[in-house]
Amino acid sequence: MLNLEQFKFLLAGLTLIFMSCNTLAGEVDYKWWIESSGANLYLEVSGRDSSKPLILFLHGGPGDVELGLIPFQVNVGRALEEKYLVAYLHQRGAGKSLQVEKNTLTINNNIKDVYNTVAFLKRQYKKDKIILIGHSWGGALAALYVRDHPESLEKIVFISSYQSAEIQTKTSLNATLQWAEKEGNQLAIRELEKYQESPTENFQLLSKWASRANGGIANGVDINAFIADENLNEEFPGWQERRGSLAAEMNGELQAINVNKSIDNLQISALFVVGENDTITTPSQTRADYEKYEGSKCLLILKDSHHLPFMDAQESLEKALFQFLDNDHCAA
Repeated sequence: MLNLEQFKFLLAGLTLIFMSCNTLAGEVDYKWWIESSGANLYLEVSGRDSSKPLILFLHGGPGDVELGLIPFQVNVGRALEEKYLVAYLHQRGAGKSLQVEKNTLTINNNIKDVYNTVAFLKRQYKKDKIILIGHSWGGALAALYVRDHPESLEKIVFISSYQSAEIQTKTSLNATLQWAEKEGNQLAIRELEKYQESPTENFQLLSKWASRANGGIANGVDINAFIADENLNEEFPGWQERRGSLAAEMNGELQAINVNKSIDNLQISALFVVGENDTITTPSQTRADYEKYEGSKCLLILKDSHHLPFMDAQESLEKALFQFLDNDHCAA
């Protein structure tokens, strides 16, 4: 039997769902959890008009809600919400999604989570198709999803993303080594050589130095100020440790990702975006993915940008997204 407090909580939750999920044209501000293959995933949906086309954003990491999803949401996302309905998914075990057993942290379960989220959004907001935007690992997840379910997408955007982990690590290593040698950074050179001797065991070393090369992933953005302004340490206590553990748990599978050739012949309009200074997912790797893709496509290499273009190239990224989403035009 439910006690009074439990009943009040349940009633409040049901009221929130009813108010947030109405499918009549009007402003949407949905914040709740959805169930997916044994996981409870936190989902936010925002927009001025529920009848507008719907975008689902997939963050990187795995587990990078705080410096992947939140910066996109508060910068570029708010602009998109003026003309689109935008959904932000906290992936399995990350952010405000509830903790899960380690053995459920698999790529296959993440693909199922995207499928279940898309199905929920299409049903709730009466959409036949949606637009998918993926950043970094989220772009790889988007590619894995569209490989199996192309019929559900209208357009797709890959930001600082990759489709082959082997190519991604090779180009990242080359770009980071070039930077280390140019800077004369002997510690970076030694640790990158150690990575080459045993990539599986030392995968953090490549990530560490690729995130510092060419001006670093922050690239002039005051990350600490952003964290303080958005109260991330209060909103997501322990987020740094949790983010690292999620990536480590999935590392073996992540290194085997390869959807090259699997999606190249799709005819879904695609936008490929990368920062010219990105040493994590490099311009050479993004250009190769773009050139292989046979459908309608655009490529944007953002000047002076690194791995987080929604932070260090916000205006240019917004412009490119609106040109592509509104008119299928490529940014000049």
